[in-house]
Amino acid sequence: MTHTTRSPGRSPAPSREESIDRALQRVSDAPLRQGNRVTLLRNGPDTYGEWLAEIAGARKWVHLENYIFRGDAIGRHFADALSSKAREGVPVRVLYDWYGSKATPATHWRDLRAAGVEVRAFNPFAVQAPLEVFCRDHRKSLGVDGRYGSVGGVCIADRWTARSLKTGLGYRDTAVGFSGPVVADLERAFAQVWGRSGAALPADELPRLEAIGEAGEQAARLIIQEPAKMRVSRMLQIVSAGARERLWIADAYFLAGPHLYQALMSAARDGVDVRLLLPATNNLPIVSAMSRGSYRQLLEAGVQIFEYGGLMMHAKTSVVDGWSSRIGSTNLNPTGLLNWEIDLIAEGRSFGAEMEEMFEEDLADSLPVRLDGFGRPKGEQRRRTPSKIRSTLGSEGSGSRVAATAARTGAAMIRGEEELRGYERTVAVTTSAGLLGVTLLGVRFPRSLAWPVAAATGLVGASGLLRSLRRRSPARGNG
Repeated sequence: MTHTTRSPGRSPAPSREESIDRALQRVSDAPLRQGNRVTLLRNGPDTYGEWLAEIAGARKWVHLENYIFRGDAIGRHFADALSSKAREGVPVRVLYDWYGSKATPATHWRDLRAAGVEVRAFNPFAVQAPLEVFCRDHRKSLGVDGRYGSVGGVCIADRWTARSLKTGLGYRDTAVGFSGPVVADLERAFAQVWGRSGAALPADELPRLEAIGEAGEQAARLIIQEPAKMRVSRMLQIVSAGARERLWIADAYFLAGPHLYQALMSAARDGVDVRLLLPATNNLPIVSAMSRGSYRQLLEAGVQIFEYGGLMMHAKTSVVDGWSSRIGSTNLNPTGLLNWEIDLIAEGRSFGAEMEEMFEEDLADSLPVRLDGFGRPKGEQRRRTPSKIRSTLGSEGSGSRVAATAARTGAAMIRGEEELRGYERTVAVTTSAGLLGVTLLGVRFPRSLAWPVAAATGLVGASGLLRSLRRRSPARGNG
């Protein structure tokens, strides 16, 4: 007789929640921190108000990291606040992205430095590492005293306070402020990138996790995105696979990879309410055209797509089953392979309800994309619109707002399946014509193709050699 024995000390099978938490931690490399307070910040003005208040109250340090820091009215307002704090003797450190802030005048940085602010540019172009110019610091974060942190999609520029003259809708973005243990992860992320741009952050400005007390009841994890890691994309694939009822995403430059596309379509086919909230007008038209080239396959799978009628939908957010919420800087496109990003994941029903309410309000300022035109589903509507949206759209004030939204965005939106196919053809023709043009150019003028290729490979080889020699030099010097 064969006996099956159980290994001594074997733990019971984990619950579904434990399994999901383990999976999320493994793909994101972000531990879940308990005991945080998290506040949703909608649009630039609300975000700026909280940031400036926290800077004014700083006593130990201010760590500001942002992709775009302009020298306009908003930028000068922040410069004055940072300079004032530095003159008080509080260490103030500003890290801006060299490419993202290339339009900011040098006098802006010079005035900050003159006031005592330590300012660094992330990854300026260097001949010895030319390809690294494609790796950008796309983060938007603020850390104060080891007690407050904030991340999101909001940059420091007047653009984030603008409103459409036709619809009255603003430049949409989302950030989040927080306090509690997760602040330690934010400061660690800042220290990592700060150290890449010069001397390391002083040890007394890097708080220990155990030194930060609980500030609330919110569980949160901070996903620290680095080049080639794709932590946010992998996390979304996990939550898409685990979604039971709803998966709602807002994104500015939606060009997700095939794995995420398939995850979204599979969830929709399985009955999950999958919605994408994207901009109707985009400051990068080529990205908008390429994004619309993927609409048809998503719609056919049951994914619902809405286009926001304001100046821009710049938010990078998601909410799954009213439980797992993401707010950060990561766009769902290939830049996730190259950029430094940062996103907060908040887990819990209370904050999830706030996220879903915000999403529904944005839907009232958007028009749905359908295979046979806007606002008219092809056949019977697949899912019932939430009652809050129905009541909002049915009110007199909101009805006029939606009419204004339609007037504002009508020229930019797709009218039906044939036009969706037109975007697909445009992308295919542009890509194919480009490849064919390069091929014909190489056949007719071989040197015109050979010289650029030789120059590029030579530059890569030379930069790699220089980096290797630079790494070896300190070792030889230390004996």
